[in-house]
Amino acid sequence: MTEAKTQSKAAPPPPIVYPPYHTVRRYSGTSQVALSPDGSTLAIASRQEGPAMVCEISVGGGRLRPAFAIAGASVHGLSWSQSGELYCTADRGGSERWQVYVRRKDGRVEEFAVSEADRVQHHLSQSATSPDGASVAIGTNARDESDVDIAIGDAKTGHQRLVVSGPAWHVAGSWSPDGRWLAVMRVAQNTDQDLLAVEDASGEVIEVTTHQGEMQNVPAGWLADGRMLAITDHDSDFLHLEALDLHSGGREIFDKPDADVEIAAASSDGRGVVWSVNEDGYSRLRWRFAAGPIGERATDGQVGDVVVASDGTRAAYTLFPLAGPEEIRVLTLATGEDRVLVTGEALPQYGPRPESLRINGTEGDIPCYFYRPQRSAAPMPALLVIHGGPEGQSRPSMDDPFLLDLLAQGVAIVVPNIHGSTGYGKQWQRRIHRDWGGIDLADLQSVAEWMRAHPELSSDRLGVLGGSYGGFATLTCVTRLPEFWCCGVDLVGPVNLITMLENDPPNWRRWNKLWIGDLDTDREKLIQRSPITYVENVRCPLLVIQGDNDPRVPREESDQLVDRLRALGRPVEYITLGDEGHGFVRLDSRQLVLERMGQFLDRYLVEPRA
Repeated sequence: MTEAKTQSKAAPPPPIVYPPYHTVRRYSGTSQVALSPDGSTLAIASRQEGPAMVCEISVGGGRLRPAFAIAGASVHGLSWSQSGELYCTADRGGSERWQVYVRRKDGRVEEFAVSEADRVQHHLSQSATSPDGASVAIGTNARDESDVDIAIGDAKTGHQRLVVSGPAWHVAGSWSPDGRWLAVMRVAQNTDQDLLAVEDASGEVIEVTTHQGEMQNVPAGWLADGRMLAITDHDSDFLHLEALDLHSGGREIFDKPDADVEIAAASSDGRGVVWSVNEDGYSRLRWRFAAGPIGERATDGQVGDVVVASDGTRAAYTLFPLAGPEEIRVLTLATGEDRVLVTGEALPQYGPRPESLRINGTEGDIPCYFYRPQRSAAPMPALLVIHGGPEGQSRPSMDDPFLLDLLAQGVAIVVPNIHGSTGYGKQWQRRIHRDWGGIDLADLQSVAEWMRAHPELSSDRLGVLGGSYGGFATLTCVTRLPEFWCCGVDLVGPVNLITMLENDPPNWRRWNKLWIGDLDTDREKLIQRSPITYVENVRCPLLVIQGDNDPRVPREESDQLVDRLRALGRPVEYITLGDEGHGFVRLDSRQLVLERMGQFLDRYLVEPRA
């Protein structure tokens, strides 16, 4: 190894915001951006300096400036009240036990919905505050830790009254323009939700989207005429926008493209709507103001968050271009004027436009992006990168500095969207339900065989990397397809579906029974599908990275994997990170992970074997 390879690699400049999984963004309602009541200032939950704090910038232009932080915590989501208060959620140590804080108009930052020892988990949607600013809708599991109910809090006193409760995960949507109704989503799973309308004064609840079977119904705001706007796959394989009448149950198409509507937001007065359409991983931004025509622009990248000013005249959104730093942009809806407000710090390099291809699979062609190094002699090493979720999507913009460094060293990057991925219709997404380690194994084998047979790739220098579900898929690869890989990197991935389900956060258990499997009826299948069952098959070196406080994939998952590998005498490196959860927010943690992954892959993937 050269001297340069042994030197520490400096951590790249963090982005202002990170691109969200749209599945999570849609189903939690959380947003990293918020506009002030007059639309003049944009607030951002930024992790540029480590744990996220609130920063602000004038919409007219200027510099991004720190506004406030929550001591010892990382800010998660924002909602700016029409009366001027800025609300945020924050958690400590990656625990995901979010608490709600408020910055009052005079600048004081106070606790708003904070439980002793963070016992209660709180959720705050982008449009949580009522049009008059007097009320704040909050998700809470205070009644039962297995459920998420909806409470309405008094903006002055913080006193809460429960308005929707029951055995389900509920998410607050937004308020109707007249403040009479609050939209609420009842989530069964990622592909099945119902929308409710709750009358604030009386507590009356209307079931708006009663249906049979699975159907997605996600709140996207309200229109000026009082109809609820929803992202839905009603009578379609793809997500689109419909306007829903609360009383008649009537549905009217608002926009129905031939691809998924990935995110949408409306102004509090219902006049302005902005949404993004996912076209093979590239976002097309669309908008409409009042009764005007639909406008649109191709972004050549990925739209992250969108927020619309209260009067509907402008919107702000985050954009992750194909080859450049992230941008926060401002759109004027009436004219279509679109301009950059602030740009993140550029990386030293960006990846090439990937080849978008389809790999033949056992149940349909598998969408995939293939990144070729600009300068490399074939055959070259390649890294298979598997996204998390599994109901997420890898996008074509290559802005991961770690992967960019590998590209610069001559490593090809293969990024598939196997069954379970979003963006390719509901049938593709649903197929992985209760079939982890089944259809995904078949897809991964098809991708691995394609890589091994590709004339540009070195068949004996193929690596695999993934985080969260992608970590599970990585471990599936090295335990059940061991003949393909020279090394693997697992970040916070579950290795044992039995222990993962046994140790689930309480309000995930009902969801995961439908998503992964039932411990009572599916135990044998879950054992058969768990990578730990096949750990003796591992042939290649592994790097395992885990946060000590991870609430979704507890450290026990990585501990049992590493213990078994060490007992078998297999090469494994293990990094545990204190005060981190399901992802790493501290700068020192990110630096350490970057260094260790780089050193590991330099040794086992980049450098030719002797």
